[in-house]
Amino acid sequence: MKLTKPRIVSLVLAVCMIISMFSMLTVSAAAPTSLDIAGVAKISDSAAKAIKSGIEQGKLDVDGVYFDVAYPTTLVFTEGSMSTEAYILMAANALYALAQGKAATTAIAHKEVKAIEGNPVVNGTGNSLNKAQYLELAERVAKYGNTQGAFPTSFNRPTDGTNVYEGRMTMYSIGHLFAEVLAYYNTNKTLPETQIFLPAHYGDVDVTAAPTEPDDWYAAVIAAAVQVKASMDNNVLPGTIMVGPLAVTPAQYFHLCCQVVVGIYNGTTSGTVNLIELDEPANPQGSATGKIYTADYIAMAKKIITWNESNSAAPNYSTSSDIGQVKYYDVVHMYTKILNYYSENKALPNYNTVVGWSGKVEEVIEPTTAPTTAPTTAPTTASTAPSSASEPTASSSQAGATSGWYADVINGAVYLTTYVKDKGLLPSSIPVGTYNLTPAQYLYLATHVVVALNNGKTSGELSVPSYKEPSNPQETITGKGNLQMSEVATMAQKVVTFMESNGQGPNWMTSSLGTLQYENGIYMFSKPLAYFAENGTLPATVEVNTWFATIGGTNGDATFGNDFSAYAKYLVPTANCQSTNATIISVAKMAMNCPASQSYNSVYTNPSSTYEAMWNLTEFTTYMLDYDYYANSSRGALGVWRDKMGNCCDMAHFTNAMARSLGVPGRYEHWLCRFSSSSEGHVWAALYIPDAPNPNQNNENGWLYSDPVNNNCKLGYQSFTLVSEYADSHCAELGY
Repeated sequence: MKLTKPRIVSLVLAVCMIISMFSMLTVSAAAPTSLDIAGVAKISDSAAKAIKSGIEQGKLDVDGVYFDVAYPTTLVFTEGSMSTEAYILMAANALYALAQGKAATTAIAHKEVKAIEGNPVVNGTGNSLNKAQYLELAERVAKYGNTQGAFPTSFNRPTDGTNVYEGRMTMYSIGHLFAEVLAYYNTNKTLPETQIFLPAHYGDVDVTAAPTEPDDWYAAVIAAAVQVKASMDNNVLPGTIMVGPLAVTPAQYFHLCCQVVVGIYNGTTSGTVNLIELDEPANPQGSATGKIYTADYIAMAKKIITWNESNSAAPNYSTSSDIGQVKYYDVVHMYTKILNYYSENKALPNYNTVVGWSGKVEEVIEPTTAPTTAPTTAPTTASTAPSSASEPTASSSQAGATSGWYADVINGAVYLTTYVKDKGLLPSSIPVGTYNLTPAQYLYLATHVVVALNNGKTSGELSVPSYKEPSNPQETITGKGNLQMSEVATMAQKVVTFMESNGQGPNWMTSSLGTLQYENGIYMFSKPLAYFAENGTLPATVEVNTWFATIGGTNGDATFGNDFSAYAKYLVPTANCQSTNATIISVAKMAMNCPASQSYNSVYTNPSSTYEAMWNLTEFTTYMLDYDYYANSSRGALGVWRDKMGNCCDMAHFTNAMARSLGVPGRYEHWLCRFSSSSEGHVWAALYIPDAPNPNQNNENGWLYSDPVNNNCKLGYQSFTLVSEYADSHCAELGY
């Protein structure tokens, strides 16, 4: 399976498709100024079909989500034409009104909304919401669109009965959802209890494309059996087996073989079979050998198929009425030989002899498939897939006495340890061969190699998984110490097991010195690999320190000689403003040196004052975060960075935490503000920079506004009008 990086195709085709779709209608170029709820519902069936047609022009990834999609820009109805964004806002307002008990005759105003643009977003998996969920989503979309006059690329996906969200829903998937709900309402005069929608990614995202199935499953499985027999005759059961274009595990291959053998016995020689997720058996056992005749191996195959599908795992053994209990590997070997016989003779053999296969079983690693077990505390944003599909080979650059994958992982460790020492933070991308990996992906591979090297293994096949970053890294170690290499290897194996079970990196890793937070653990596992690159052996001990100390965690990096001691209450951490957290400090250091590619406006390449550093910080924060509508605080500063989004309260927490971590006072402003179309309560950060210019009259006595809610809102500027001040404005700790 190859990793593909899709590109958004031209929208011209989508517009032409939509115009063609409605060519039989009487078209009015003008958009209606308003429609009642019933009118919005009436046009929604056409809207649903147009959006669906555009989405389905794309391709599917392995999770059943569309990518490389041609989203429609304009929807055309007999009532007039409008932008897709304007329709989505009308639909959201109509559903919000219905949720409030409004009548179908309630007018819904047509409002223009800015075209959706922004950073690529990976849509979460799943394609159904219940009524409570989609109505809650409609309220958030309506309030956001009405106040901002624009939409983000996506919203958090609601879950049942809580304020916890899983994954994202891109705006066009939301548009399709709302259109389907209102089309149902138009026909049935009531809202559906549940609604199916099409999940679709937005923009230039890295995904794993859905694999192409073999044209003929039977031929592909039989051809695979020929290759597996040749390998097993040389005493090796491959850890990955190619069935046509698909890479499968031995257990999956075994399941396919049984289905094909039974099919051939029943007179079927081509067609489809069922590929399912299967674990390898936990404890293969059995010692029976001898001849198993046709009736018996067919009966065994049927039982195996039923067992696999009921238990999601291959059996440890299979019972033969002819010879007794046959070990898993012997059964795999037997059905492989049966299909190899069929390949040569176009007939099943009268019997097959179990001889007791005792070769080597390669490590089973699924090449690109993400773990199926959901994380227990998963973050809401999906991890970024590697940017390249090329795998390391035996000719890759050497590290120590290793080759291939191992050498490339070790070279990645050298890069990471050097980066941390030079820059005082963990890199967001680690090169491993031709891949650029996320920290979680790199950690999984690095811990594999640590365990292998400790066991004397210097080469082997690995694969790049799709693991998520942890949500709340924590640490309890208090100082410098040494860990024996044996303990480090044991810790590494525990990390591998945890990640395979939970689908994400761990928040912390337990050692005899205390717990190491996620970033510190990645750095710690990289050090013995970097040592191996230089010395050809692992070290006897590995030195660890607190992550705070490792990244040079001290406040005051952005003070530039300013004395802020009189503003001490605006420098302390709080429950939601975690300014002493090592992750926040690391991000803040990166933000104060914000590159132009991560800003909306020009930035200071080498900041030489608090003002310049905080300008960069505001640019970085505004660029990196998306606005999300919800009440009060639910993420805090760390959660905002984890999810790369938040409401105004939590974005203010993040901004103040970043500033305070760098020694710059940050406080909260809380006002009733007038936006373009309504008045809303709003919270933002103000940073104390006494020697800075005051671009806006509301920046008081050196306190400059820093509000990342609205794009292009520079340090010291605002995009709203102050109406009235709340009692908790100018505060050091927000009351939410």
